[in-house]
Amino acid sequence: MEQITNFFQPSGTPKKNHHSPEKHKDSKSHATHDAQAARQREILQATARETIYVSRKILRQLPDIDAYYSRKFSSETLLRLNPVMCPTHPQPATIKVVNEDTLNAAIDLWQKHLGKGTPAIVNFANRHNPGGGWMNGAVAQEEAICYRSSLGLSLTASHYPLATNEALYTPDVLILRRDMASGHSLLVPEIPVDKLPVVSALTVAALFHPKVRTFDMRKFSHELGLQRRDKHVFHHDKDRNITKAKMRLVLRIAAEHGHDQLVLGALGCGVFANPPEDVAHCWLEVLREDEFWGNWWREVVFAVYDPTNNGNYEIFNQVLSGKKV
Repeated sequence: MEQITNFFQPSGTPKKNHHSPEKHKDSKSHATHDAQAARQREILQATARETIYVSRKILRQLPDIDAYYSRKFSSETLLRLNPVMCPTHPQPATIKVVNEDTLNAAIDLWQKHLGKGTPAIVNFANRHNPGGGWMNGAVAQEEAICYRSSLGLSLTASHYPLATNEALYTPDVLILRRDMASGHSLLVPEIPVDKLPVVSALTVAALFHPKVRTFDMRKFSHELGLQRRDKHVFHHDKDRNITKAKMRLVLRIAAEHGHDQLVLGALGCGVFANPPEDVAHCWLEVLREDEFWGNWWREVVFAVYDPTNNGNYEIFNQVLSGKKV
């Protein structure tokens, strides 16, 4: 922050001291931050290269896992689910919202239901670039998955760009590393190669910076008086409907391939700037559509990783936690 001297110029405007210690301190702080960010990018770039190398090496020992394969689906070709396919679990799934990394949430399900199918995760894709910016050291949900797993091997350039109504399905995603907070350490040799967690991935791209409308919401109670908050929603119904169609597509892909354990999340609610509360309601509306009635799901977990408490976890938890689907 620039220091202001304690006298006034004739115009009455405070004169700024451009040589204040605070300004030099601020510049030094920015330089340190930039250096740290550059170093982190270098580390993550090296992690990405090593992940590719280690994945290929391990996969040669696992002939039953085809981590290079993925298939593109479209809402135009993958039609409404046949109710006869429904596994009809004894009761509806109860949505659980966790402040967790996507793969950590998936590993928890994989361990809990070992031998009862593969959890399916939703990967929030960049529609143009396979794996987003993971080879360049970027940090977002898709990149976090790629650093830790074999997913990047299946996201080939031939599938891109992804159209608005398209998604990719990768049946076999081998998890090789712990999370970033744990230093991305490799799971092998501590865990034998044939015991490594395997999940499936549903890769879909959210809308990029859709127009958002903000409402001033007011609520009165005798205990708390007048309470106000901002409510952000999709400005255009078209964008909301497109988002719901994307969600419907990934649920269809999961159900078509026998997945009843889902790790969903805050689709597009990071740098893509989709409105979190409206996105959460979209998920709930789609999960409760007639097409998905009949207890298709054993587990539905929303992994909303919010380490800096930006509000996404709190919003999704409030809208979705404990709901039956």
